[in-house]
Order: sequence, then C-alpha cells, then structure tokens
Amino acid sequence: MRFLFCSLNSYGFLLSAIGTAVTLQERGHEIAFVTDTMLSGALARAGFPRIPRGTPDGPSFVIDGSGSPLEILRQVRHVERALEHFPADVLVTQPPAFGPYLVAERTGLPVATQGMAVYLWPTAVPPIDPLVREFVARRYRGFALTYDSVRELLGMKQRVRGLADNPMMGDLHLLRSVPEFEGDMDSLPPQVYCVGDCLWELPEKTEPALLEWIARARDSGEPILYAQPGRSFSGYEYWPSLVEAFGNTPVRVAASVGRMNAQMGEPPENFFVRPHVPQSVVLPHTRAVISSATTTSVLGALTHGLPLLLIPTDGGEQMDVLLRCMRAGVALRLSETVASSSPERLRASVEELLAREDLQRQAAVLQDAFRRAGGHARAAALLEELGRHGRGMEHEREGTSLFPRRGPREEPDAPAPRVGGGLLS
Repeated sequence: MRFLFCSLNSYGFLLSAIGTAVTLQERGHEIAFVTDTMLSGALARAGFPRIPRGTPDGPSFVIDGSGSPLEILRQVRHVERALEHFPADVLVTQPPAFGPYLVAERTGLPVATQGMAVYLWPTAVPPIDPLVREFVARRYRGFALTYDSVRELLGMKQRVRGLADNPMMGDLHLLRSVPEFEGDMDSLPPQVYCVGDCLWELPEKTEPALLEWIARARDSGEPILYAQPGRSFSGYEYWPSLVEAFGNTPVRVAASVGRMNAQMGEPPENFFVRPHVPQSVVLPHTRAVISSATTTSVLGALTHGLPLLLIPTDGGEQMDVLLRCMRAGVALRLSETVASSSPERLRASVEELLAREDLQRQAAVLQDAFRRAGGHARAAALLEELGRHGRGMEHEREGTSLFPRRGPREEPDAPAPRVGGGLLS
C-alpha cells in the first residue's frame, strides 16, 4: 500500500510521523511526505521523499497558520498535487493540519490522524470543570467554523454535522497516549486508539560535548534536570528565572531551547544548552523534567518514568496535557507569571518535585503502561487495517449514543475545478 504522510512544520510532529513511516516501510509499503520546505533536510536524512507544493515550491503546512483558511487551502492544493505523482491508498495527517481531511472528502480516500498526547475534541462525557468544558467546546466550534468555511470556498456541499460526524478526527485517530493517561476511553469515538508515545529521533551521532557533560554530571552525583521551555504567547518568560534559580548551584540542567523566544544570554557553567538536546540521550540520566506541557517533552518524561514541573503557555495542547498530568499524579504546576517573576518559587517547586516519592511512583506506573502500548508497530498495524478496509474498518470498542459506529462514507464531493496561479499554485 501507499501512505502519504502530511506533516506540519514542527519537528515534534514530523519525527513521530517518520517513526511510523519507517515501520510501514519495513513492512513493505511505499511512503511519501508533504510538508514545509524547511523540513526537507530532516526527511532526506530519514530517507523519505518530500513532494513539492508545486513550481515554484514554497511554504506549506505552516503550524502558525493552521487555523487560517488560506493555509488550509494551500494544504489542499499541496496534497492534491502530491496525489497526481503518488496515488496514495491512505492519507495520514495531524491535528490541526486540516487540508488532508478536505482532500479525503473530495476523493473518498481514507484518512488517519496521528494525534498528540491528548484527545482535543469534545467527548461523550464532558469535563466536570465548566471552564475546561467551555474551553474544549469553544476550540471545537472555532476550528469547525474554519473548516466549513474552507469547504464553502472549495465549492463543496454544506453538511449539518454533530460531534459524531467531526471531520477533523479522521477515519482512524491514533492517540499518542495510553488509557491510564487519557482516562475514560469509552467516552471517545470508537475510531480513537491509544498507540503509545510514538516518539522517534533521527539516528545521528550524539555530540561528544553532551556525552562529556553527562559523564561529568553523573560523576558529581548532582541531580540532572531536563528543561524544554517553549514559546511564550503572553510575554512571560521563565528562562531568566531558571538561570537565576539553578545557575552555579549543585544541580545540572540540560536545556533544549530551540522553540524558546526569550533572549538566552550566556548560560551558567552547570547548564548544557542547545537548540535541540536529544531526549533519548539525556533523559535516562535525569531526575525530573521542566516543560511547557508540550506533547514531545511530556511523553519523553513519562516514557522514562520521570515526574514533571509544568509551566504551560497558552499554545496548542498544553492545558489539555497539564490536566491529564495532574489527574495522573505525575506533575506539579507553576504558572508562567510566577515562574517568570520568582526564581525562589521555581527553585522550591523543583525541590518539591525531587522529594515527592508519590509523583515518582505514578510516573513509573505510566512508564510501564507506555512500554506495553505498542508504539509505532501498533500504529502501523492500524494504518494497514485502514488501508485494507477504509471507513468500513471494524473497531475494537463499541460506539455510544453520541459516537455511534460510523457507517459507509457518503459519496465524495466532486473536486472543484483546479485554480491556477496565486495562492493555490
């Protein structure tokens, strides 16, 4: 079978997709990718082709524009051009890369979602907290409105949908989680499957300086922390507080700062700072993780049995991930405003994190659950099943009154005439 992976221009999204693609390729399938030009090098190092957007080539699947109708239209055009060169049997996309879902509607192709560590959409059993319930519903309404506006721009028939017909979920939704972390699986649509972490890193030689730093840190007996500060959307940056709290103290800090938008300055001697510090190298030696509650850093911590200090921003899935971590008893929380203004509170929170045996025990429970989840092999097997049966794929869980088993796909919408020039070129 042929699988066309459609990835946003984020390394966290791309590397997870590559890991599953590698597994499918090893099982005899053909693979191609559509994504932004900036990720061409990473794809080439992994041995996969990137199909260009067109002539000339240009930006596509840009995560910062994922809620924009113009960006979604560009994704549609990119995927449809790719299908002219690579007639795929299955499309594999990510939330919130919505273009492939529209292409699936227009062509009748099955489409799978390789998701985040959390399920983003409303469930059959809403959250108890009314603020959380409204946050999830508002997010769904906003994206659904954008999705339907793009359908209209494409000349597709308008349809009245309920939650059971959420087109932004796919015919198969691969949740990068385990039931012990996500919670009540029976409240989710039957096409949602937990497949484990599905983390993957490019097989590149580790920087000798990192190996030397880890060796010295281990010899010192001082605890090692892994920090991954993300982009702040509020103007509050906790990096200066982190440096003040732990600089030149008997603690070692490995920091991956490629997504950070704060001014870094000169790091202290006990810090190892790079745009990307490979988690697979440093986390086996780490005592705890400081994270903005993004999928990759949290999954890295949990698969190594490490407790977390979460300092979420307003971006992406972070509040959802935070809530799952707090419910699972594996994390402490500190707000951006407190973390950025009080190095003392930040240091005290880390000291509590290192002392809390209950958090460490629960992290070990989840580590074992992720170890048994199947990961890329489980994801690949489900994608093969989708390729064989399409929307008629039989699911393991029964549907509910809100999310019944889905029937055969309606007749695909006839694609609108191709538009040459301008945005859709």
